Amino acid sequence: VPVTQERLAATSEEAGAGADGLGYPAVLKACDAEFLHKTEHGLVRLNLATRAQVEEAFADIQERAGRAVKSIVYKMLKGEREFMAGVMRDPAFGPCVLFGLGGVYTEALRDTSFRLAPLAVRDAAEMIGDLRAQKLLGEFRRMPAVDRDALAATLMGLGAAAVLHPEIKEIDLNPLLIVGAKPVALDALVVLGD
Repeated sequence: VPVTQERLAATSEEAGAGADGLGYPAVLKACDAEFLHKTEHGLVRLNLATRAQVEEAFADIQERAGRAVKSIVYKMLKGEREFMAGVMRDPAFGPCVLFGLGGVYTEALRDTSFRLAPLAVRDAAEMIGDLRAQKLLGEFRRMPAVDRDALAATLMGLGAAAVLHPEIKEIDLNPLLIVGAKPVALDALVVLGD
């Protein structure tokens, strides 16, 4: 599963140094088990152009959280197509892999596909082909076609993680941003079972 390069910061100075090392513009978001959906709590800052902005955003996140929380800093990636992928553990069927439209469209359009894990290449390809929004996967508005092999490998990796780690109850990658033609997970939520 392709992910961003990131740094965990416990202080504003660490956040600033992390952004300096990774590059600008930067993203800063809280990293705390109490805040699973950070955007809803105002704990994400985007397009931070300078170290001073990163350090100020770190202080603001602390204030909004109401206590000291660590933050993750990474370089902001550009892409206009957002998908989501994940795993859920069904009581009867076991681990299932999900793929669909991501970002703000997840709940609005409900364009998703499920398969039982582990996935074969054919299963992952079928999931990708199940989306009604196929146009977003091809060449679109001067963007290249999505690398379906890389996307399939991501879905297969999620399925393998769920099978190899039965303690994982749920994984949510949203958004799975298409950068150029390749998928990159910008945010991940992993929930462990009892």
